[in-house]
Amino acid sequence: MISVMCVVQEGQISTEVQFALRAAISAFTQRAFAAAADIDWIVVPQGSGFTAAAPSTAMVASMHANRSLKRGERTALLRELGEICMERTGLSPNEVVTSIRDPQ
Repeated sequence: MISVMCVVQEGQISTEVQFALRAAISAFTQRAFAAAADIDWIVVPQGSGFTAAAPSTAMVASMHANRSLKRGERTALLRELGEICMERTGLSPNEVVTSIRDPQ
């Protein structure tokens, strides 16, 4: 199981988009790590998230890999995860933060 945390702003992502994003992230973890995703979906209440002193529109997709990754592979996987998030949500590259950490 790949532990995934998605942090989004309240009202930012519709239920339909959330389900599509969850499915795409699950497919990603199956392809990249041959493991299912255990997604913790966290909604930040409106007015509680700020970037550059303005209400945030950013989302975070963060996960632990099930094996150590070399820099080149990590970079490619981060790029793919970011593209998945941007394609499903319509957010810009400046609004999507991705992280893939080595196993705990």
